Amino acid sequence: MEETLILFTFFINLLPLSVPAASLYPFGVEGGDQECIQRTVDFNSPLFKPEIGFPFGKSLRDVLYFTDNGQIIFPPTDNYVPSNPNPPPTGFSGQEDLPMVAAFWDDADFSQGVGTTWYQEYSTLSSTQDPLIHDVEAKIRKYMQTPYVAKWTLKVTWEKAPAYPSQQDDTRTSTYQAVLTTDGKHSFALLLYQDGGMLWDYTKLAAGNVLIGFSSGDGYAQNNELTQKPLADKYRPDQHSSAGTDVRGLWIYQLDSRSPVNYRLQCLVWLDTQPAPAAWNSQLLPCPCSQPQAELDPRYRWSRGAECGPLLGTSHEVGGKLRPRVSCEGYVPPTSAGAFGDPHITTLDGLTYTFNGLGDFVLLLASDAWTSFVLQGRTTPIGMAQATNFVAFAAQCISTTTTTVEWTLGSQGDIQVLLNSKPIQFSYSQDMGALVYYSPGVLLVNGSSITAIFDGAIAVSVSATSGILSVVCSLPNQYCNSTKGLLGVWDHNPADDFQMPNGTSIPVNSSEEEIYYYGMTWAVGEHSLFAQPLDSPVMNFKPTFLSQLRQENESQYQLAASRCHGSKECIYDVLSTGDMALGLATQSLAADFQQKKTALNAFPPVITGDTSLTAFRTERVMKQYHAVGVGARFVPHFSPELNISENGTLTWEPHGIAPFTISLEAVGSNNLSALLQLRFTLCSCSRSQECDYSNTIILGESSLQLAACRCEGGYLGPFCQDGDTTSHMMPAVAMAMCQVSVILRSLKVKAFQSITNITQTTDDDGFIFTVVSEFVYDSRGTVIQFLNEELPGAITGTFNQLQGEPGRNTPLSPLSPSPCTPWGSGNTYGGGRWVSVRHRPSLGRPGKASRGDAAAWPNLCSPSPVSVTELRGYFLCDLYGYKGYWLHYGATIGFICISPCKMGYCRHGSQCQHLPEGPTCSCLPFSIFSPVGIRCEQLAIGLAAFLGILLGALALLCLLPAAACLALRLCRRHQHRG
Repeated sequence: MEETLILFTFFINLLPLSVPAASLYPFGVEGGDQECIQRTVDFNSPLFKPEIGFPFGKSLRDVLYFTDNGQIIFPPTDNYVPSNPNPPPTGFSGQEDLPMVAAFWDDADFSQGVGTTWYQEYSTLSSTQDPLIHDVEAKIRKYMQTPYVAKWTLKVTWEKAPAYPSQQDDTRTSTYQAVLTTDGKHSFALLLYQDGGMLWDYTKLAAGNVLIGFSSGDGYAQNNELTQKPLADKYRPDQHSSAGTDVRGLWIYQLDSRSPVNYRLQCLVWLDTQPAPAAWNSQLLPCPCSQPQAELDPRYRWSRGAECGPLLGTSHEVGGKLRPRVSCEGYVPPTSAGAFGDPHITTLDGLTYTFNGLGDFVLLLASDAWTSFVLQGRTTPIGMAQATNFVAFAAQCISTTTTTVEWTLGSQGDIQVLLNSKPIQFSYSQDMGALVYYSPGVLLVNGSSITAIFDGAIAVSVSATSGILSVVCSLPNQYCNSTKGLLGVWDHNPADDFQMPNGTSIPVNSSEEEIYYYGMTWAVGEHSLFAQPLDSPVMNFKPTFLSQLRQENESQYQLAASRCHGSKECIYDVLSTGDMALGLATQSLAADFQQKKTALNAFPPVITGDTSLTAFRTERVMKQYHAVGVGARFVPHFSPELNISENGTLTWEPHGIAPFTISLEAVGSNNLSALLQLRFTLCSCSRSQECDYSNTIILGESSLQLAACRCEGGYLGPFCQDGDTTSHMMPAVAMAMCQVSVILRSLKVKAFQSITNITQTTDDDGFIFTVVSEFVYDSRGTVIQFLNEELPGAITGTFNQLQGEPGRNTPLSPLSPSPCTPWGSGNTYGGGRWVSVRHRPSLGRPGKASRGDAAAWPNLCSPSPVSVTELRGYFLCDLYGYKGYWLHYGATIGFICISPCKMGYCRHGSQCQHLPEGPTCSCLPFSIFSPVGIRCEQLAIGLAAFLGILLGALALLCLLPAAACLALRLCRRHQHRG
């Protein structure tokens, strides 16, 4: 019997060893990890922000961090990053305030130089070759029986973590690892424990409540099965295996309970499939620089609005990576040529001439490396006159496709359009606000004219006036030096515009007849683009030239010149047709063409300077901007926080975080303005080293964004303004602190921000926790009104509301007053610290306060009304190192800090300057006085004035005897004469 017992015991000890141990993933420098260590009792890691989010419970979490105490926490905001070293003795309930994964949650202490932590983040939205990720996926597929491909993974390793309190030669340490991974829909935690590396001496711990598991905070939680086992088991998870696994030291949990639709993942997957901008935007032309250019450039107005839209707006933070903001840098407006009236032609280089040929003519031949373009025009005689006008145009663009568009003057004076010899039907486009027709290679728009944009580059606009067709053809800069035809050789030199097909040219000052014969060389011949051939060619047609018309009737010429204001095109049309309306219409078309060409080539000023400005709290920031352009000047702007001068000096002195929208505007002598969008980033953290300018949030649609705060040294709060004085205390005290935090933070006024300075005293009823709570307030009243009227009522109402909650097993005691004292927070805008909360233990468990007990037995202090005198000592005016500010109280504004220089600190008209060491007076003499003293409060007579008075008095004393002698002598002389 004794041998059997010994053999049985031996078998039990060997059983765990027969199961292989799971190995930790490679970590440390060899594993490519980053080290995270602070030699303090408690510390947190940096924040991790998975782009796709992290599904946890029913929610998609945005941010997480790990602590030295074996926790991975998902905080509600970036600024609330607490660390509680003491786990609840009963494990997770699923309703915790902070969702977390507990890899090995207990009080660790790295302050003595022993142990460290490591981490590595893996973003695998696209494919990955990392063997670690492949192994994680394989474990999930094997043990969780579900297909899985990781999109984001975080590996955290606690290496040789010592228990609190630690010693410098501590060898009883623990090494373990947590791997959090998600595919954007499902998420998992892999917890691994080093075989033989979990060595904490649990017999010496203050409380053996180590916790392994997770809580989503929204009702989904799981505690490791070792939680209810003896200490020898739950502190040695490396020697145990979980259900469903065949190895020791590995637990896998699925963390999502109801997968929400992950739109972020969908967006990022789309983003990942998009080509790089260089793959598609290299051929896109820059956008116009002004609204007139945008309206007049047909490439933008009808075909590039979507691409150039961001020029006046903003690009999405994510989509902007692949759809970057389009700028007008390098924008060159298209160059236009046209033909009006009967017919008057303006070349691409701006040369104007009249050509009255009859038939089909080549107006333009243009080509580049990818396309070739042809524009032809057809003329007919005007009535009985020896002149012609255009009645049809045809254009053909050959690129990846061949597209031919034909415009023909209809019998009703309208324009008929054929696309590839077939009629088309326009339809209204809500986006463009016009009738449009789209076909591969061309966009046709029916507005005041009918415009065809070929391949988003060449535009041909045809309009009908007085039974005559006119044409405007616009070419981008890529066709420069690659054109010929009646619209000229485009090389910015009009001298060679009269170039014939054989390459020879005639001078630009040639006679009308010579120009006519030049034009006839560009007759189309056999290669016509028109669907219908010419009706019947008129043989031996020769127009009448302007010089002949003038010789025939000089008086008519002078009358036409007067009505046409000297326009030769108008004069010719009037004299050749006898129709004054036709001549004036030609003049109007030509003038409109030139005005649009001038507007298209007018540029607004170019503003240079930094578009991003950053400031720390109330720091004053100055930037200088420059506007390049004729007569360019900046539009001034003046406000309490932001000033812009006419010479481009910008001064920003933030007074708060109220959002504002501002653009830098410069205006040129042509009245065109340019805007520079500015982005202002303000850091309101308590210390400048805590500012994270790479992590910002835009306030609404404004120009202001706030930088995040990386709280250090145990500080908490949105701006790291709350000191964290949490110390290592017994679990009962820690739980009471947690519960007080829960209650006070639940106030509808959202007053309390941090709970600190918890002390414990004992009375006949049990024990009392005195809690200091920092608060801020959102009130229209003053600080005193908030303290005396709003805050006590809010706290009382919150605690009383808890009495009506279902599920409480113990009757609640009524609120009873206890003394409390306000603390000043130094927040001059209305904050402070106070509250004292009494907690009593439940019956039958003296000396212990559980989480529920703390909520069930509150006694709130009833503060007596506070006065200005009481509060004055708690509001400090030590503003960023500037001493000597005075605390001033106003009935409507509450407490504010004012420099003594604003309150007449320096006397007798002396100058006051507030330096870091305090206000300093510069005493200025006036009249005969020279002020002296710290505040120039004492008056003294100046040395020069004193000497002047003394010398004056001495001189007066010398003059008095002389005057007396003189008076006596005069008196005696008068008596002698008498």
